[in-house]
Amino acid sequence: MELIDTHCHLDVSEFDPDRDAVLSRARSAGVTAIVVPAIHRRGWPWLLAFCDRDPELHPALGLHPVYLEQHLDADIPALERALTERRPVAVGEIGLDFFVRELDRDRQQSLFEAQLEMARAADLPVLLHARKSHEQVLATL
Repeated sequence: MELIDTHCHLDVSEFDPDRDAVLSRARSAGVTAIVVPAIHRRGWPWLLAFCDRDPELHPALGLHPVYLEQHLDADIPALERALTERRPVAVGEIGLDFFVRELDRDRQQSLFEAQLEMARAADLPVLLHARKSHEQVLATL
């Protein structure tokens, strides 16, 4: 049986002290591939370089709803270009998060719809984030 980790944020700083050990343990457990989803544009260069170093690591690019305050209007066209130039395995992590009440729901919805359209145009799957927002996520899909 082949094991694929479809969602592992190996790019976040919490993994800095032992990232290589985590990868080693995953491989020892039989994991043959890991999808590493992005959370914000600022992290894309590091994430892409990290995934480039190992054929078992696969990047997904997107704008995570929890990091809404870090996303700029320019991130949408940048994502569209990156999907063409880098051809990640998916668009993600994208979606809606209604658990964090301070997040602007209209802006989340707008970013989610824009990223879904890019995924359709690029014929890429999406990695969804849906927290306390399942009904709205399904309605949008």
